Amino acid sequence: MAFLCLHAVQTIPYANLNRDDLGAPKTLAFGGTTRIRLSSQALGRPLRDFVQDTTGIKAVRTRRIGQQVQTALTDRGWDEKLAASAAQQVLGATGFKLDKDGTKSLLFVPNSTAEKIADLCETHRAAIEKTEKSSAKNPKPGVPGDEIHALLKATNGSIALFGRMLSELPGAGVDAARQMAHGFTTHTARRQPDFFVAVDDVTHDSDETGSGHMNHGEYASGVFYRYAVLDLRELLDTLDGDTETARLLVDAFARGFIKVLPQAKKNVTAPHTIPDLVHFTVRSDQPVNYATAFERPIAADDGGGWARPSRAAFSRYATAVNRLLGADDVAYSGYTSIEQGERLDGLGEQVDSYKALTTGAIDALFAAQAAAKQ
Repeated sequence: MAFLCLHAVQTIPYANLNRDDLGAPKTLAFGGTTRIRLSSQALGRPLRDFVQDTTGIKAVRTRRIGQQVQTALTDRGWDEKLAASAAQQVLGATGFKLDKDGTKSLLFVPNSTAEKIADLCETHRAAIEKTEKSSAKNPKPGVPGDEIHALLKATNGSIALFGRMLSELPGAGVDAARQMAHGFTTHTARRQPDFFVAVDDVTHDSDETGSGHMNHGEYASGVFYRYAVLDLRELLDTLDGDTETARLLVDAFARGFIKVLPQAKKNVTAPHTIPDLVHFTVRSDQPVNYATAFERPIAADDGGGWARPSRAAFSRYATAVNRLLGADDVAYSGYTSIEQGERLDGLGEQVDSYKALTTGAIDALFAAQAAAKQ
């Protein structure tokens, strides 16, 4: 086994990166106080987009695979009516529950799946045309269900990394190689209201004043702890041992973890900060989440900030973890901090940049996995 554990402590200014059903920042109760939260889903989606854009290995999550197939067939010159019938026959062949948009379940399939299903439709065009003309109440689809299922079960690197659950199709599930924790503030935090107005640029007369719209929003700020895990053995198992693709994915995932945040409300807050502290470890025994470092909410230091005492608390907790677990199963431990030369015990080797940290951790991760196989 070889796990890459990724930790970040990051200061985020006035923002609303992840909203609840009422549009307010999400929260959680931890250590007896309220914290601002970033859900794992909100953190995971932009990270998946970053990995896919960086590697070119793409998958699509959709209920509209039928519409994609129909478009692919019309682009190939099929009559619109026949293409629509083919798409419906494809959906019928899946055996999934359907609604007006397509499958009731979200499918997560390689980006090329719709085109490959269109290729299958080309092969079975005569049968599709026969079914389309049939007067039977429930004619048998002209495309074989087992061939459709085989295409829907296909995987690629994106699916291997982020996983897939599809209970309606046995054998289609893929255990994700990554695990993503919910991020949260290291300290007690509260939502902050913002009353705003929007001016109507076209006024009734020159004496008219006031706004065309009034409302309020909610935002928050703070120092957040984020954590994720990448299980290299799980990734390689799904990729059938393709270490070249695995390394490409791991590198993109590690860089994306550092760089990417949820994008909600970015146009009115521009909260584009970088982490104050990033710590990577490679472990061969088990992943370890350091959230407990902040179970007691951090108090601001003499200067009024939470960032420096959060890094200090993180360092103290990491030192305790190392004492309890020992270092025998740690293949790499390193960190980089916003304050150059800041010595933080328990976090291993100090490096100057995110790039150096990422390179060192990934080299150690693949070496640890290779050693585990011997």
